[in-house]
Amino acid sequence: MSLSTKESAGISRKEKTEHLFMEHEHTFNTLDIINPLFIPKCAYIPYSGAEHVLGFFPSELKKGVDIYTEFVSIELEPEDPKRTLYKWRYNPHYATEYETTEPNSKGDIRYLIPVSELIKIEVKMEETLPKDSFPDFEKLVEQIIDPNSDAPLGSMTMKDFAAIMWKKPVSGKKWLNDLIKQK
Repeated sequence: MSLSTKESAGISRKEKTEHLFMEHEHTFNTLDIINPLFIPKCAYIPYSGAEHVLGFFPSELKKGVDIYTEFVSIELEPEDPKRTLYKWRYNPHYATEYETTEPNSKGDIRYLIPVSELIKIEVKMEETLPKDSFPDFEKLVEQIIDPNSDAPLGSMTMKDFAAIMWKKPVSGKKWLNDLIKQK
């Protein structure tokens, strides 16, 4: 179900943002980023500009931390099919270094952060895994379950059952026949 379909079902912007965040949660965990400030944004070229920017409200920037984002539409639909995650490194001089929008009807402005300042976040996987990274399960099973000395109940055959019931060494398992002979 797309986010726009969820919109009609009454999903709030906060819930949509949480849904978008879940896509990147593994990356944050892998990079040990605790409680990241994730704010998905719409990239656009302002009327007076020549490059793509993201508009951040003063309340978002005043938190004083790096901001993680992905490009979305106004309806918070992902714009990038790869769902690329970006980071804007906090700049304590944002109020004097970035252009702002004109105040809206509520008097709110936004600081225009150039997309070119964003850092693409990537988690690189090793090209190949070491050959010894996975155990040899067949050898492991042989070490744990020695068919000559023990076997799981699920491996009991009808011959084994008959050997136990008749108390005669007719099993195909030497160890079971040896047990029966000892009695």
